[in-house]
Amino acid sequence: MREGYKSVLEFLEADLEIEEEQEHLYNQLATASKDAKAKETFQHLARAAKGHKDAIGKLIRDIESDVHDVSFYCFMCGWEINFGKMPSVGNEERCPLCCQKFALVDVDNDYEIKSLPQ
Repeated sequence: MREGYKSVLEFLEADLEIEEEQEHLYNQLATASKDAKAKETFQHLARAAKGHKDAIGKLIRDIESDVHDVSFYCFMCGWEINFGKMPSVGNEERCPLCCQKFALVDVDNDYEIKSLPQ
């Protein structure tokens, strides 16, 4: 499993499975429906579930192939702090807006950030 993403990958894998089930269910309901409006609605829902499934799958692949940026929101101002691709635990970055300094830490194989003294 990719370092720093344990909980995120577990969540995404579970969500991917749910979207696959939803797509299958909606396609079955569309096929079984005799009402044209209901059929159209189920087809739309199946396409949406497929889109969700594809987006989640891409995100998982990006994380597993180390092309996903590790980013967090600043505790002080809410601006994005980007640690880049494949950062090392202990890397330090400053918030580009408020200049608060943060360190990347690992907690049970999940990335987190810790605020550092100025």
